[in-house]
Amino acid sequence: MARLLVVPRWAGTPRSDYYPWLVDALAAVPGRPLDPVVVADLPHPGTPRLDTWPPAIARLLGDDPAVLRDTFVLGHSVGCQALLHAIAALPAGARIAGVLAVAGWWSVDQPWPTILPWQDNLPDLARVRAAVPRLTVLLSDGDPFTRDHHANAALWRERLGAEVEVVPGARHFNAAQEPAVLAALLRLATG
Repeated sequence: MARLLVVPRWAGTPRSDYYPWLVDALAAVPGRPLDPVVVADLPHPGTPRLDTWPPAIARLLGDDPAVLRDTFVLGHSVGCQALLHAIAALPAGARIAGVLAVAGWWSVDQPWPTILPWQDNLPDLARVRAAVPRLTVLLSDGDPFTRDHHANAALWRERLGAEVEVVPGARHFNAAQEPAVLAALLRLATG
């Protein structure tokens, strides 16, 4: 059995978006392939920062190589960038089971000042590649923050060798239920 760590979006909490629904839906899956499921309660969710979020994620991941090998991580929006930074900071040789990046991006169409550090400071991509054997990215064809999903998908493939899936009409994946997220997560965890 593998564990799952969910890293929320900007201003996301364990009680927002589809996260509570996802926890319940995974608990109902026969055999519970992902258990436990932890939704990170990150410091100051309305102001995610490079010096606070990745270290908090790293603490939740831990550094036990056996536990990390059985850990999947789901990041949502800026949570994807935060988890990539946390993964890049893992001890040399550490590997996790896989990553699902939901509404992941490398830049947003109309950046605001507090998002610029996330766009302008890439994690060590070679370390991320070495630590993540399986990376799936879910994008929408109508994301209001990154309208060019083709260019975004190409960057994910080029930079990290990701498998990219485009979900029509999913916007920024902020609904109370996101069946496409559950399905992609189960494919990643059981494939």
